[in-house]
Amino acid sequence: MDAKVTREKLEKLNLFNSLPAEALEELAAQCRLVHVAAGDYLFKQDDMATTIYLVESGAVQIIRRYDDGEHLTLETVMPGHLIGELSTISHQPRLASGVAKEDTVLIALDSDIFFQYLDTHPSIALEILVQLSRRLRKLNLQVREIAAHNTPARIASLLLFLAEKDDGTFRTGLISTNFSLERIARALSLDTDYLRKVLREWEEEGFIGLDGRRFLLHDPEELQEIAGW
Repeated sequence: MDAKVTREKLEKLNLFNSLPAEALEELAAQCRLVHVAAGDYLFKQDDMATTIYLVESGAVQIIRRYDDGEHLTLETVMPGHLIGELSTISHQPRLASGVAKEDTVLIALDSDIFFQYLDTHPSIALEILVQLSRRLRKLNLQVREIAAHNTPARIASLLLFLAEKDDGTFRTGLISTNFSLERIARALSLDTDYLRKVLREWEEEGFIGLDGRRFLLHDPEELQEIAGW
Protein backbone atom coordinates (compact mmCIF):
# COMPACT_ATOMS: atom_id res chain seq x y z
CA MET A 1 0.00 0.00 0.00
CA ASP A 2 1.14 3.51 -0.77
CA ALA A 3 2.83 4.95 2.31
CA LYS A 4 2.12 8.52 1.27
CA VAL A 5 -1.03 10.60 1.61
CA THR A 6 -1.84 12.05 -1.81
CA ARG A 7 -4.21 14.73 -2.99
CA GLU A 8 -6.24 11.99 -4.70
CA LYS A 9 -6.78 10.23 -1.36
CA LEU A 10 -8.07 13.42 0.25
CA GLU A 11 -10.35 14.25 -2.68
CA LYS A 12 -12.31 11.05 -2.03
CA LEU A 13 -13.18 12.12 1.51
CA ASN A 14 -16.24 14.28 2.22
CA LEU A 15 -14.30 16.22 4.82
CA PHE A 16 -11.81 17.60 2.31
CA ASN A 17 -13.33 17.29 -1.17
CA SER A 18 -14.46 20.93 -1.24
CA LEU A 19 -10.90 22.23 -0.89
CA PRO A 20 -9.12 23.63 -3.96
CA ALA A 21 -6.37 21.51 -5.51
CA GLU A 22 -3.56 23.68 -4.13
CA ALA A 23 -4.89 23.42 -0.57
CA LEU A 24 -5.28 19.66 -0.94
CA GLU A 25 -1.66 19.34 -2.06
CA GLU A 26 -0.49 21.35 0.95
CA LEU A 27 -2.66 19.36 3.33
CA ALA A 28 -1.57 16.01 1.91
CA ALA A 29 2.05 16.93 2.59
CA GLN A 30 1.17 17.48 6.27
CA CYS A 31 -0.70 14.19 6.70
CA ARG A 32 0.62 10.71 7.26
CA LEU A 33 -0.80 7.22 6.93
CA VAL A 34 -1.17 5.04 10.00
CA HIS A 35 -1.62 1.27 9.69
CA VAL A 36 -3.22 -0.56 12.62
CA ALA A 37 -3.57 -4.35 12.68
CA ALA A 38 -6.85 -5.93 13.74
CA GLY A 39 -7.13 -5.95 17.52
CA ASP A 40 -4.37 -3.37 18.08
CA TYR A 41 -4.88 -0.01 19.78
CA LEU A 42 -4.87 3.22 17.79
CA PHE A 43 -4.94 5.10 21.10
CA LYS A 44 -5.88 4.32 24.69
CA GLN A 45 -8.39 5.81 27.07
CA ASP A 46 -6.97 8.77 29.03
CA ASP A 47 -4.21 9.44 26.46
CA MET A 48 -3.89 13.12 25.62
CA ALA A 49 -5.40 13.87 22.22
CA THR A 50 -2.85 15.49 19.92
CA THR A 51 -3.85 13.91 16.61
CA ILE A 52 -6.96 13.83 14.46
CA TYR A 53 -7.60 10.57 12.59
CA LEU A 54 -9.75 9.90 9.56
CA VAL A 55 -10.50 6.30 8.62
CA GLU A 56 -9.47 5.51 5.05
CA SER A 57 -10.17 1.77 5.11
CA GLY A 58 -11.15 -0.76 7.75
CA ALA A 59 -12.99 0.13 10.96
CA VAL A 60 -12.16 1.30 14.48
CA GLN A 61 -14.20 0.45 17.57
CA ILE A 62 -14.42 3.12 20.26
CA ILE A 63 -14.41 1.27 23.58
CA ARG A 64 -15.00 2.76 27.02
CA ARG A 65 -13.54 0.78 29.92
CA TYR A 66 -14.76 1.10 33.51
CA ASP A 67 -13.06 0.63 36.87
CA ASP A 68 -14.95 -2.60 37.55
CA GLY A 69 -13.43 -4.21 34.45
CA GLU A 70 -16.53 -3.84 32.28
CA HIS A 71 -16.27 -2.26 28.86
CA LEU A 72 -18.75 -0.92 26.33
CA THR A 73 -18.35 -0.35 22.60
CA LEU A 74 -19.70 3.16 22.03
CA GLU A 75 -19.49 3.13 18.25
CA THR A 76 -17.70 1.67 15.26
CA VAL A 77 -16.10 4.32 13.06
CA MET A 78 -16.19 3.49 9.36
CA PRO A 79 -14.24 4.90 6.35
CA GLY A 80 -14.68 8.60 5.71
CA HIS A 81 -15.32 9.49 9.35
CA LEU A 82 -13.23 11.27 11.95
CA ILE A 83 -11.89 9.85 15.18
CA GLY A 84 -10.85 11.92 18.16
CA GLU A 85 -11.94 15.35 17.02
CA LEU A 86 -13.90 16.18 20.19
CA SER A 87 -11.06 15.39 22.60
CA THR A 88 -8.61 17.25 20.38
CA ILE A 89 -10.78 20.35 20.02
CA SER A 90 -11.45 20.47 23.77
CA HIS A 91 -7.81 19.69 24.70
CA GLN A 92 -8.99 16.85 26.94
CA PRO A 93 -7.75 13.26 27.46
CA ARG A 94 -9.44 10.66 25.32
CA LEU A 95 -12.62 9.33 26.93
CA ALA A 96 -12.31 5.91 25.32
CA SER A 97 -9.85 3.68 23.50
CA GLY A 98 -9.70 3.17 19.74
CA VAL A 99 -9.17 -0.46 18.68
CA ALA A 100 -8.96 -1.67 15.08
CA LYS A 101 -11.86 -4.01 14.36
CA GLU A 102 -9.96 -5.21 11.29
CA ASP A 103 -6.74 -4.22 9.56
CA THR A 104 -7.21 -0.47 9.24
CA VAL A 105 -5.54 2.44 7.47
CA LEU A 106 -6.05 5.97 8.77
CA ILE A 107 -5.01 9.43 7.70
CA ALA A 108 -3.43 11.24 10.65
CA LEU A 109 -3.04 14.99 11.08
CA ASP A 110 -1.46 16.81 14.02
CA SER A 111 -3.95 18.94 15.91
CA ASP A 112 -2.14 22.27 15.45
CA ILE A 113 -2.18 21.86 11.66
CA PHE A 114 -5.81 20.74 11.80
CA PHE A 115 -6.78 23.93 13.65
CA GLN A 116 -4.99 26.06 11.05
CA TYR A 117 -7.08 24.50 8.29
CA LEU A 118 -10.27 25.01 10.27
CA ASP A 119 -9.47 28.72 10.42
CA THR A 120 -8.78 29.08 6.71
CA HIS A 121 -11.27 26.58 5.24
CA PRO A 122 -14.72 26.81 6.88
CA SER A 123 -16.03 23.95 4.71
CA ILE A 124 -14.06 21.52 6.87
CA ALA A 125 -15.72 22.84 10.01
CA LEU A 126 -19.13 22.54 8.32
CA GLU A 127 -18.58 18.88 7.45
CA ILE A 128 -17.46 18.18 11.02
CA LEU A 129 -20.68 19.79 12.26
CA VAL A 130 -22.68 17.53 9.94
CA GLN A 131 -20.98 14.43 11.33
CA LEU A 132 -21.39 15.59 14.92
CA SER A 133 -25.06 16.40 14.38
CA ARG A 134 -25.69 12.81 13.31
CA ARG A 135 -24.08 11.52 16.48
CA LEU A 136 -26.01 13.98 18.64
CA ARG A 137 -29.28 12.97 16.99
CA LYS A 138 -28.68 9.35 18.01
CA LEU A 139 -27.74 10.40 21.52
CA ASN A 140 -30.81 12.60 21.81
CA LEU A 141 -33.04 9.71 20.80
CA GLN A 142 -31.39 7.42 23.33
CA VAL A 143 -31.79 9.95 26.15
CA ARG A 144 -35.41 10.58 25.22
CA GLU A 145 -36.16 6.86 25.23
CA ILE A 146 -34.56 6.36 28.65
CA ALA A 147 -36.40 9.37 30.09
CA ALA A 148 -39.70 8.03 28.80
CA HIS A 149 -38.93 4.52 30.10
CA ASN A 150 -39.90 3.16 26.69
CA THR A 151 -38.19 -0.17 27.05
CA PRO A 152 -39.13 -1.66 23.64
CA ALA A 153 -37.84 1.52 21.97
CA ARG A 154 -34.51 1.16 23.75
CA ILE A 155 -34.19 -2.47 22.65
CA ALA A 156 -35.13 -1.62 19.06
CA SER A 157 -32.64 1.27 19.03
CA LEU A 158 -29.84 -1.03 20.13
CA LEU A 159 -30.61 -3.57 17.39
CA LEU A 160 -30.77 -0.80 14.80
CA PHE A 161 -27.48 0.65 16.06
CA LEU A 162 -25.81 -2.74 15.55
CA ALA A 163 -27.26 -3.01 12.04
CA GLU A 164 -26.73 0.57 10.86
CA LYS A 165 -24.43 1.11 7.89
CA ASP A 166 -22.23 4.13 7.24
CA ASP A 167 -24.79 5.74 4.93
CA GLY A 168 -27.55 5.60 7.54
CA THR A 169 -29.38 2.61 6.05
CA PHE A 170 -29.61 -0.76 7.76
CA ARG A 171 -28.22 -4.18 6.93
CA THR A 172 -30.73 -7.00 6.74
CA GLY A 173 -29.90 -10.62 7.36
CA LEU A 174 -27.39 -11.93 9.88
CA ILE A 175 -26.03 -9.40 12.40
CA SER A 176 -23.35 -10.55 14.84
CA THR A 177 -22.63 -9.13 18.29
CA ASN A 178 -20.03 -9.96 20.90
CA PHE A 179 -22.54 -9.37 23.70
CA SER A 180 -24.62 -12.04 25.39
CA LEU A 181 -28.26 -11.35 26.24
CA GLU A 182 -27.18 -10.89 29.84
CA ARG A 183 -24.68 -8.18 28.87
CA ILE A 184 -27.21 -6.43 26.64
CA ALA A 185 -29.82 -6.53 29.41
CA ARG A 186 -27.36 -5.05 31.88
CA ALA A 187 -26.38 -2.28 29.45
CA LEU A 188 -30.07 -1.40 29.02
CA SER A 189 -30.82 -1.77 32.75
CA LEU A 190 -33.30 -4.55 32.00
CA ASP A 191 -34.15 -7.93 33.41
CA THR A 192 -32.71 -10.64 31.13
CA ASP A 193 -35.97 -12.61 31.09
CA TYR A 194 -37.88 -9.50 30.01
CA LEU A 195 -35.40 -8.81 27.20
CA ARG A 196 -35.67 -12.41 26.03
CA LYS A 197 -39.49 -12.16 26.11
CA VAL A 198 -39.52 -9.01 23.93
CA LEU A 199 -37.09 -10.50 21.42
CA ARG A 200 -39.14 -13.70 21.18
CA GLU A 201 -42.30 -11.68 20.57
CA TRP A 202 -40.56 -9.82 17.76
CA GLU A 203 -39.29 -13.11 16.38
CA GLU A 204 -42.84 -14.50 16.33
CA GLU A 205 -44.03 -11.35 14.56
CA GLY A 206 -41.31 -11.76 11.94
CA PHE A 207 -39.31 -8.60 12.66
CA ILE A 208 -36.16 -10.48 13.69
CA GLY A 209 -34.70 -13.97 14.07
CA LEU A 210 -32.54 -15.17 16.96
CA ASP A 211 -29.45 -17.38 16.83
CA GLY A 212 -27.37 -17.20 20.01
CA ARG A 213 -25.29 -14.00 19.91
CA ARG A 214 -26.49 -13.30 16.40
CA PHE A 215 -29.79 -12.05 15.15
CA LEU A 216 -31.47 -11.83 11.78
CA LEU A 217 -32.92 -8.45 10.93
CA HIS A 218 -35.92 -8.99 8.66
CA ASP A 219 -37.86 -5.74 8.98
CA PRO A 220 -35.78 -2.66 9.94
CA GLU A 221 -38.71 -0.34 9.17
CA GLU A 222 -40.82 -1.98 11.86
CA LEU A 223 -37.99 -1.61 14.39
CA GLN A 224 -37.56 2.05 13.36
CA GLU A 225 -41.24 2.63 14.11
CA ILE A 226 -40.88 1.02 17.53
CA ALA A 227 -37.72 3.03 18.24
CA GLY A 228 -39.25 6.31 17.09
CA TRP A 229 -36.49 6.95 14.56
